[in-house]
Amino acid sequence: MGTTKAQGAARATGPAKRQLTRDDWIDAATQRLVNMSVDAVRVEPLAAEIGVSRGSFYWHFKSRKELLEAILAKWRENQTRRIMERIKQDRRLGVSEQLAQLRELPSSRRAEVAAALELAIRAWARRDKLAKRVVSEVDRERMEFTISLMIEGGTEESQARFLGLLGYAYTIGESLLHEVITEEQVRDCRAHILEVQIAALKDPG
Repeated sequence: MGTTKAQGAARATGPAKRQLTRDDWIDAATQRLVNMSVDAVRVEPLAAEIGVSRGSFYWHFKSRKELLEAILAKWRENQTRRIMERIKQDRRLGVSEQLAQLRELPSSRRAEVAAALELAIRAWARRDKLAKRVVSEVDRERMEFTISLMIEGGTEESQARFLGLLGYAYTIGESLLHEVITEEQVRDCRAHILEVQIAALKDPG
């Protein structure tokens, strides 16, 4: 059979490119942030890397600042709020099991990728007011979640706040010291912190 003009045109141009979404831009920008720094998250090099024009960017974002805000918002949603929602929605878990899940988060699937993003955002926050504000808010949300779980389990508020801070400070410290602490030390520290937190519960669930 012969080839129609339409078929010939389709072969000449190849398959149509998928239309980039707002999330595609955010993900590509986040990868540049992790691999380089926030200084590398700029419209022109980002568009060149993706293989599109600057106009595609402005279809989704008004400015670079809006893109940076979107990176922070997605990080907050994926690495804080969704995790908390998932743990709270599992009605099979008592308070002690929920605390155990939180303590094991750094070992979960894709934890290495999440840790790299966490460090990149914290480096950004050291010299940028917007990132610093969001990181501070996320830190408070994460600590308050642990504290609320412990209070729910019957721990006195002052003790819950102390142990919540202790656990969270260790988690952040672990990510910064991963080159100098062994896997055995990590397991022992996590287990000990969890043991102390559960021991403070009056109703482990």
